[in-house]
Amino acid sequence: MKRTLIGLVAALAVVVITTNYESSGRAGTASAAGLDQHITLWDLAATQAAVPGNTPAEQFPIFAYLNIATYDSVVAIEGGYEPFLVHASPPDDASAEAAVAGAAKTILLHYLPGQATVINTAYANALALIPDGRAEDDGVAFGTSVAVEVIAARASDGFKAPVAYTPSDPLLPGDWVPSGPTPIGTYSGSMTPFVLDSASQFRPAGPPALDSKKWAVDYNEVKEIGSATSTSRTAEQTLAARFWGENPVAQAHGGFRRFVTDHQLDIVDASRFMAMISVTQADAFIACFDAKYQYDFWRPKTAIQGGEMDGNPATAGDSQWTQLLPGIPNHPEYPSAHSCVTPAAAEVTSRFLGTEQIAYTIPSLTGLGDRYYAKAKDLSNEVANARIWGGIHFRTAVEDGTDIGRKTAHRVLSQHFKSAN
Repeated sequence: MKRTLIGLVAALAVVVITTNYESSGRAGTASAAGLDQHITLWDLAATQAAVPGNTPAEQFPIFAYLNIATYDSVVAIEGGYEPFLVHASPPDDASAEAAVAGAAKTILLHYLPGQATVINTAYANALALIPDGRAEDDGVAFGTSVAVEVIAARASDGFKAPVAYTPSDPLLPGDWVPSGPTPIGTYSGSMTPFVLDSASQFRPAGPPALDSKKWAVDYNEVKEIGSATSTSRTAEQTLAARFWGENPVAQAHGGFRRFVTDHQLDIVDASRFMAMISVTQADAFIACFDAKYQYDFWRPKTAIQGGEMDGNPATAGDSQWTQLLPGIPNHPEYPSAHSCVTPAAAEVTSRFLGTEQIAYTIPSLTGLGDRYYAKAKDLSNEVANARIWGGIHFRTAVEDGTDIGRKTAHRVLSQHFKSAN
């Protein structure tokens, strides 16, 4: 397999755009089959297909469906790990690479039928890397059958179910005010999780009471450092805030593909890593949005511009205040979604490698420069702080979001993706 194609996939990633767990000992090594080209090829294609026209509420589950199907196909053929969902016996000569193509194409065409051109192009490119013959044909057929089982198993999971948002009437201090006509992810908290017992399993206690000292501390921190005109925010903090304001799913998957290449993973470990990450992030997102619409808490801009309404003498309002980052995510503030899913990814990466030293690089989508994280906690801490520096979230929202992400990762990895005995 050609390392040059892997490098091309990693470069294209920039254009588009985490209980004790036993490390397998495989991470960072390439099998005799060579470095992965197929998992990263399909991750890039899925990013190109899923990001336009969809929100993270659609994107996170789609990546979970995709990577469950590809992982279950690969480990059925190559062995080494327990499947996540589908226990199937492949033909003896089936190609794992072809199975990935069959599974990925089937999943993506089912969930993203309007992106057939992108998907079929990726399919043709993937098969061009595989010798023609029975192994290819059997692999495609097997991967397709696994994907069909995944689709059937998740058919009634609540994905994209019509769930209307009803705002409070009348609006009271602390109530969220949507920033657009269609709130994002209203159905997410009603979805059946992939591993968690329920979407509310790790539901936090909620944002601080508006008459509390904690609320005043959270409020004044964001008012000062998250303002568009802040004089206390450093240039590096401003850069980090803007970096983490890029498209979250495209940005994250650029980092995942970079990780596969940097650590020279083969198709087995690459499929396992992507499945671990995708399932954990999907469940962390579901848990996060359960809490978001449960508490329906206001964004900093609404709170600070109306600060005189909260009844707290320590929170002076500023009718002209606005946050550093342009636009306001159209879903409630608490807890922080980025703080749910990114620390979850950091935790998964650490457990996959068997060390806190993750040596992890995330490429920028907008020319801000790659960002490197030596340790999992470095990644988790920066994304949490960056949402405050950007004026998007309060401190309690990022702390409680991080807790959801870590608990979800521990739950997922305590039950799945273990070595086969």
